Amino acid sequence: MGKKAKEIIEGVAIEEVIKDLYSTYADEWIAHFQYWVFAQSMRGVDADTLRQELLKQSMDELKHAEKIARRIIQLGYVPPSSLEEILKYTGCGQLSMPKDMTDYENFIEEILKAERCAIVKYNELIKKYRFKDQITYEIFEELLEDEIDDEETWENFLEQYKKRKT
Repeated sequence: MGKKAKEIIEGVAIEEVIKDLYSTYADEWIAHFQYWVFAQSMRGVDADTLRQELLKQSMDELKHAEKIARRIIQLGYVPPSSLEEILKYTGCGQLSMPKDMTDYENFIEEILKAERCAIVKYNELIKKYRFKDQITYEIFEELLEDEIDDEETWENFLEQYKKRKT
């Protein structure tokens, strides 16, 4: 159950690796769930455009959680399996549901909070795991790149909506 996988980790305790993996796993699950809920809740003229992107990104976040889960299992542990555990481990937390289901800017601002939290977190974890746990490092590096792309997508949407107001 991951004996050699554990042995090649240097300079950081396996419990700390698992704690970081649990936290990122929880964040990805929360993002997956909340993006899906946002997609279902939006109303109005532009809801379909944003809904498509949210559903796509919701599935991307689920795939991120799957990659992290595989790493947790490789190391001989079990991913958090209840909502209670996921909420316990999340570092980025939950987003706020806008009161107005047609307030696209508010939806986008909330999504950007999640993306930016993930960017900061993955960037810190990349620095932490470089030369200590190559597999975990590479997972975090790949996910950081995805989150940066997502941030740009939502910044572009936000810019478009702000231009419409002026």
